Amino acid sequence: MNGTWKMRLDSALAECDIHLRRIARSRELLKGLFPLHAAALAGLTDEQIEHLDQLLYRFMKLQDAMGTRLYPSIYVLVQSDDSPTPFLDILSRLEKFGIVGDVSVWQFFRNLRNNFTHDYPENPEISAASLNTLFDRWMEFEGLYAKARDYVMANRAGLGFE
Repeated sequence: MNGTWKMRLDSALAECDIHLRRIARSRELLKGLFPLHAAALAGLTDEQIEHLDQLLYRFMKLQDAMGTRLYPSIYVLVQSDDSPTPFLDILSRLEKFGIVGDVSVWQFFRNLRNNFTHDYPENPEISAASLNTLFDRWMEFEGLYAKARDYVMANRAGLGFE
């Protein structure tokens, strides 16, 4: 059991690291646009839109990888239990272990992600506000991943990695 979960955990970490690198590049290329105003959205160049798309795509992919692969893998290895467990229970347990900082932060970013899945072309104010929130609070979300990654790296032996 543990061998599969260890491979899954390493794979999830590698995937998350790729998403983080691409997000960092997009943020660097976009930093001059923020704070973004609703009226400015209509005037973005194709290149700027591509960078925004990359930022959003990688943010959603990162959150998906953390929620479907990273956190469940850590949970199984810490608990030595691979029985089906509701995701909020996994998060709460990892929070108690100090692996996830604050479940409410995860939930905040999950809601923000859900905003991005619904395009609001008729309301650019909502789109601009959501983009500004992601851009302004990015380090908080990145910290969720960093905390989990740091835990794994510091506790590899205890998690069964040789």
